[in-house]
Amino acid sequence: MNKRHTVEKISTLLFLLLSLAVLAGFIPVRLGMLSGVAEKILRDEGADSVSVGSVTAALWTGLRVYDLDTYKRVSDTGDYRVRAHHVDISCNLLRLGVVMLAVPKPTGRDIFLEIYENPLGVIRELGAGDNAFHPADKIALRGAGINFTDKGKPGISADGVSANISRRAAGRGHRHKSTYDGDLHVGKAIVPSLAKIENFHVKLRTCGDKLDLVDGYGSIFGGKISADLSLCLKDAHVLSGAARIKGLDLEKFCKVTGFSPGRMTGKVNAEAVIDFGSHAAIDSIRAKGSLSVTRLTAEGIALQKVPAVNQVLGNVKIMPFSEVRGDFEIADLRVNFSELVGVGDVMKFRSVGWIGFDGRLSHDFNGEFTQQFVAGLPRIIRNGLEPAEGGGGRFRCRITGTFERPRVEVDRSVYNRAIRNFFR
Repeated sequence: MNKRHTVEKISTLLFLLLSLAVLAGFIPVRLGMLSGVAEKILRDEGADSVSVGSVTAALWTGLRVYDLDTYKRVSDTGDYRVRAHHVDISCNLLRLGVVMLAVPKPTGRDIFLEIYENPLGVIRELGAGDNAFHPADKIALRGAGINFTDKGKPGISADGVSANISRRAAGRGHRHKSTYDGDLHVGKAIVPSLAKIENFHVKLRTCGDKLDLVDGYGSIFGGKISADLSLCLKDAHVLSGAARIKGLDLEKFCKVTGFSPGRMTGKVNAEAVIDFGSHAAIDSIRAKGSLSVTRLTAEGIALQKVPAVNQVLGNVKIMPFSEVRGDFEIADLRVNFSELVGVGDVMKFRSVGWIGFDGRLSHDFNGEFTQQFVAGLPRIIRNGLEPAEGGGGRFRCRITGTFERPRVEVDRSVYNRAIRNFFR
């Protein structure tokens, strides 16, 4: 009997110790040496400098990295910084150790430089790999941000970033790939001279060889932006989808981006089908869509101050249009308009041409003044206009240069008509 009780006591003690060991595996422990290990891993991957506040680890549940800050110089004039308040990696640390020992580490590779030069390519590589060797079940990011600089000036940036990504196993064996679901929230994203998007939220999911970003929505210059994108993990054309903008405040857009001197107001609605080439650089973007601007007014913009225009408009300081609309294609850093149509109280117009991302433009412009406006013009200018139905007057010109310094070349027929009618 005593022997039996002894065995029971020993078994109970062993079970208790085993239970405590298992339970201890769920308790996070802060170890100073782990911060140094994390910093070394990131430096080995190409970071120029790394700072990690602290790291906690639990054997069965994973790691949490606090106050991460990494810096990378990518050229003589450019660099970027990535930071995060904390990063959670949910995994079994024993399995993680086995994977790290089993998978050979590539040498001489600069992941941080690759992320800068071809971020979509890195994502493709991660997604197209054998997910059976990915030990993390879930990754959570809080209080993150990334900031680029170029030639000492702020570049693309994103702040207030939070993300959750969870792995869902699709089956057993190396032929089966895991799938991922999650969501991403960006407090503020800025592309200088182009866009400022706030409170953007999007769902993430993988399906086969695609990473889908669905039901994306946020705010852009007082309006709303929505998007659905798909990243192909195999083909050369890696990113495609559609984006829509509704109610963008044109005045806010011009103030923030410096789009045009003077003052422009109105509400912009646009939609486009988007396609990136084989890399994520902005010069590879392709898009096709349409836009409309309602209640557009232009006041004191550079185009109104060009002598050829100022002589005609005279005291008309504000040019109102009930609507301007057109179809466009984006390619080679240009927005090409097949036709841009405007309807206003003073003038209506049709224009064909392009606007560059750098502010340059080239348009063949056909305008028509209303009868009421033509009646108040000096006779010599009125004589140069081609008569239009309803008593108005037409003219043609070519607009080139930039938004800040436009050039207007009036069609020769306007001068010929003015001189001919003058002698009549």
